[in-house]
Amino acid sequence: MIFGCHVSISGGVEFAPQRADEVGAECFQIFTQNQRQWKSVVFNEQQKSAFRKEREKFGYQDRTVVSHASYLINLCASEPEKLQRSRQALFEELQRCDALGVDYLVIHPGAHGGNGEEWGIRTIAESLQILGEREWHVRLLLETIAGQGSGVGYRLEQLAQIIELAPKENKPGVCADTCHLFAAGYDIATEEGWQTTLQIMEETIGVDNIAVWHLNDSMHPLGSRRDRHAAIGEGHIGGEGFRRLVNDPRLKDKAGILEIPGGSVKYAENIALLKEMRRG
Repeated sequence: MIFGCHVSISGGVEFAPQRADEVGAECFQIFTQNQRQWKSVVFNEQQKSAFRKEREKFGYQDRTVVSHASYLINLCASEPEKLQRSRQALFEELQRCDALGVDYLVIHPGAHGGNGEEWGIRTIAESLQILGEREWHVRLLLETIAGQGSGVGYRLEQLAQIIELAPKENKPGVCADTCHLFAAGYDIATEEGWQTTLQIMEETIGVDNIAVWHLNDSMHPLGSRRDRHAAIGEGHIGGEGFRRLVNDPRLKDKAGILEIPGGSVKYAENIALLKEMRRG
């Protein structure tokens, strides 16, 4: 695997590659705009050019760069107005990613708000029709979730159903979050549990369709359905669980992105730790 983390675009998106380089990241993730606002940003030619130049300057031109979609987007919102707004916001996210040359866009599938999981799955798939037949540079990835509330995507079978129903021209892939998987009941902390989880992944979504991994330990125990991230080895998954994961040959060359508390200092420490695990 290659290792990176989420970095800030404060002051301008073009500062992200340098911030990733400063913590030793081999790949990185950004938001293309404020993740908690609906107002849409459109990059001008100077901003797009500056980002691409900085990406090349710090050696990321051939390395994975990921964007995470706004937390406000809900592709199976029960309110028609919010659903339409979410669909438009996703389209704008895709446009921004294409403008920057980002490789993958990660999105939480959505929460059905009481309408039921089957309704949620169908509505998310309908929302993905906005991808249309256009040839996007960026690939959309549906993220596994922990299973809080009415969220859809805490079972791999749910993601498989969405992908099956999605437009064949732009099939989404998957981003697997280790904390979310563990919270949803997938025991990736043990050898037996890890092998079982990989088998389920292969039978449902296909391991090769998991383009990005979010590497986060879990503050809460297996099956808690609570989404609280911890630094590597400081949660219930534990160091051995991550050592096993990052050295699994089935995940070779996949991007592993940290989303842990503690800021740049903790990111640098954990990237170094993951690299040591990889060498070991």
